[in-house]
Amino acid sequence: MTAMWWIPDGDKYPPAIVLAVLGFYIASQGWRHKGSTSNSAKPLFSAALTASALICGTGYLLNGGSISELRTLAALAIFAWLSTTLKLNYWAWVAIIFIASVGFVSISYYQYFVGGESRAHLFYNPIPFATGLATVMVSSLFIAVTSRKLPVTISAWTTTLLLFSATAMTGTRGVVLPASAIICTVTIYHLYSRKKLRKTTIIGAFSAFALIIAAGAYIFENRIDRTVTELSLIASGNKTSSIGLRLQFWEAASVMAGMEPLTGLGEGHKSAYQDLAAQGLVDQTAAEYAPYHYHNQFLDTLVKRGIPGLLALLTLLGLPLVLAAKYYRDTPLILGSIGAITALYTVASLTDVPFNHPVTINLFVLSSIALFSLKAELQH
Repeated sequence: MTAMWWIPDGDKYPPAIVLAVLGFYIASQGWRHKGSTSNSAKPLFSAALTASALICGTGYLLNGGSISELRTLAALAIFAWLSTTLKLNYWAWVAIIFIASVGFVSISYYQYFVGGESRAHLFYNPIPFATGLATVMVSSLFIAVTSRKLPVTISAWTTTLLLFSATAMTGTRGVVLPASAIICTVTIYHLYSRKKLRKTTIIGAFSAFALIIAAGAYIFENRIDRTVTELSLIASGNKTSSIGLRLQFWEAASVMAGMEPLTGLGEGHKSAYQDLAAQGLVDQTAAEYAPYHYHNQFLDTLVKRGIPGLLALLTLLGLPLVLAAKYYRDTPLILGSIGAITALYTVASLTDVPFNHPVTINLFVLSSIALFSLKAELQH
């Protein structure tokens, strides 16, 4: 799930190797236990992945696009079908999240404190890297609030808070804000629902939580100051800051979305954008930027793949939560984790394109498959 992040160009090579090895193993196991799936969650999710891959492939053939995105969706669709009978042990999931957490936290802390990086990012743009950190954080958070084993609970809370501070080190506003909202909401609800907890325990938990939030705010201080400055510039009519440029990209994308609503513009979006710049819809600074994407997943997909592409995206994003609510409503670990991951990716999609990056696509899909594969009798 996360080793691909830790290797240069890891999104290109390890996934194919892992897919081949695990695919063979899972397929052989699935053949032995054919028809043993307990519900339709994974087949339906597999069908949605397949549809997304086909729409992405059709768009690529018609108008060009990202081959890495197409390769990722196609590989994941195959993997999803092969894993429909996979059963994942609860402790295996705990181990996966803890190992991923150690890797992400170590990398982030090293880059920020030792390497002197102003924004932790590893080999990637800080924005998708932050999305990866927050996704693992959410998974760790729900292990913490659902586990009945004290050592697991303490370890999961520790990794959750460390991952939150690591996410703050990326300086990514569009991810830190929803991550903060999720961790605060879940923590408050968890403490409120545990009526048997002593007041001293609740006070201690809130104190520790407040301390970590304060540390995160301190790390994120420069980005907060920059946000205030950028908003002031926009109020004065200057749209050349990071937020201002995004506003111009969104405005241009809204216009381009209506040019080819059925097929999308594909790679033609670049020339269409420059045409709009020539008409004065965006200023020269934004025109020179020549964006590869429009910093909004929904607008970006609508521009490049049209309405079919947007519908495929919305299905891929929302279907895991619908399936979790239908089949796992009595399993807080699965329902809560998928709900929070869906919320995280939805908010992140408002200012970035997590479904354009192979690493974040992989993490979203593999997290969903893993959670749907957890045995019904979770041993906490």
